[in-house]
Amino acid sequence: MKKYIAIICALTMSCAIFASCGKKDSDKDSKNSKGTSVTTDAETSAKEEESTLVTAENNRTKAFYDSLNTKKFKMTFETTSDESEKSVTTVEMNGDNYRLGVVVGEGENEMKNDMYLIDGVMYVLDYSQKVYYKDENPNEMYLNVEPGMYTMGIESNYVFVSSEETDDGMFCEKYYAPDIFTGEIPTSEEDGNATVFKYYYNADSTRPEKIEYTTYGMTQTTVITECSLEDIKIELPDLTDWTDNTDAAVDGGAAVDADVADAAIEE
Repeated sequence: MKKYIAIICALTMSCAIFASCGKKDSDKDSKNSKGTSVTTDAETSAKEEESTLVTAENNRTKAFYDSLNTKKFKMTFETTSDESEKSVTTVEMNGDNYRLGVVVGEGENEMKNDMYLIDGVMYVLDYSQKVYYKDENPNEMYLNVEPGMYTMGIESNYVFVSSEETDDGMFCEKYYAPDIFTGEIPTSEEDGNATVFKYYYNADSTRPEKIEYTTYGMTQTTVITECSLEDIKIELPDLTDWTDNTDAAVDGGAAVDADVADAAIEE
C-alpha cells in the first residue's frame, strides 16, 4: 500500500524537481565561519544584470509565470524524455487548493494517479486499484505551493541567458538553473552538465508552446497542450466505489514524505 503512495509522491517530486532542483539554503551558503554574509563583486554584478534582464516587460517567460500567481488556472502538458516513459500531467489550482494528475505509460502499462490538496488535506488516488489515501497533516512541501513548482516555471535564482528567433520562426528564451548536485549557476555549457531550460514561443503567443530541459546528458521535452486562466473548482471525484486505505498506507499515522518517495525510487 505504501508503494503506490510512494510512486505518486515520486512523480510529484519529479515535476517539482524541474522547478527547484539544486536549490540550496542561500543563508547557509552565503555565511563564513563567523556567520558574516559574504557577497563578491561578481555576484553583485550578476544579480544586478539579472534584475535588469528578467522583467515582465522584456521577457515572455517571466510574464507568463507571473500570470499564474493568481492561482486560478488549469494546465496540461505532455513530457517525453530519453530517460523515462511518456507522461501527461495536469495541474489545476484555485488558491491553495489544487489537483496534480499524472499519467505515465500507455495501454496496459498505463499508471494514473491524482494528488489533491483541499483545505489543507491531501488525498492520493490510484485509479488502477481504485484505492485512495487521505492525509490530514501533509508535509509542509505540499502546502501553499507556488504555481511554478508544478508547471516547470522559472524561479528567482534562474539566470536569463538569451532570447532569439529559431530557424522555424519560433522565439526561444533560455535560462540557466542551479546545478542539480552543487546548486551553483553555470556560466557556460561547455562541460555538457549545465542545467538549461529553453522556453519556446510562437510569434504571437503569450505562453510557451514547449519547454526543453537538459542536464548531465539528459534531455526532456514538455509540450503544453492546454492552458486556461480561469476559476477552477477543485473537488474530489465520486469515491463511493473506492477503497479507503488510509490506515494501511500510513504507519502509525506518519505523513508521507520525501523519504518514502526515495525508497520507491531505490526499489
